[in-house]
Amino acid sequence: MQEMDPLDLLFERLVRAVRDKRPELLTRPFEVAELIELVPYRSVRAEGAVETNDDYSHALTRMLAGERGYLFADDLLQDDLRAELSSPNPDLAAYRAYLTSRVTISQEHARKAGASMPPAAVSAPPAAPAAPTAPAAPAAPAPLSEALTTPKAMRPSAAAPPRPLDPEAETVPRSSRPGCRYCGQELPEDRQVHFCPSCGQNLLARRCAACSAELEPGWKFCVACGRLAAS
Repeated sequence: MQEMDPLDLLFERLVRAVRDKRPELLTRPFEVAELIELVPYRSVRAEGAVETNDDYSHALTRMLAGERGYLFADDLLQDDLRAELSSPNPDLAAYRAYLTSRVTISQEHARKAGASMPPAAVSAPPAAPAAPTAPAAPAAPAPLSEALTTPKAMRPSAAAPPRPLDPEAETVPRSSRPGCRYCGQELPEDRQVHFCPSCGQNLLARRCAACSAELEPGWKFCVACGRLAAS
């Protein structure tokens, strides 16, 4: 199994934080500032994902730039940060110019990261104090002859009340059109859809699974990173 680097570890902690604190962000775009609030440097360092603030900024910039396809974002943001990372002396704080830009978590990578995580801890609500009850009257003893001759399994017992039907368990018809491959939201049925109305991604464009660079029709390899293009 390939060892995880700071980028992998940062994304894993982002998925876990979103799952535990803001699960609605798994299926809709949100701002870069919100992302940083979910995985601040202090908590990421405390969990051993990074050692220094520069390590954190570098991993965060790589993730926002679209490396490994973990996040989808505006092309201007990702192109700018890719150029910064490829420069001889990159400015690791360049992402701060895009704090109000919106990003979307890759559904595919979020599922893979979530599969290796422990289940979310659910805290039990505090128990309400029991109301005082009157002592129950002692049950009348059964006749001695009946108690001795009736097998225990055949003696009458209180039947459990029938469970009410759950109205939410009924099957809900779903859209026949597959959802957006970037954010997972449903797409309109009654018209041609070139862009997702929820995250704004171009649904007609092919993107490299490794670096998110746009691929032309017919290309078998990515011109940016050389990875084999998915069919």
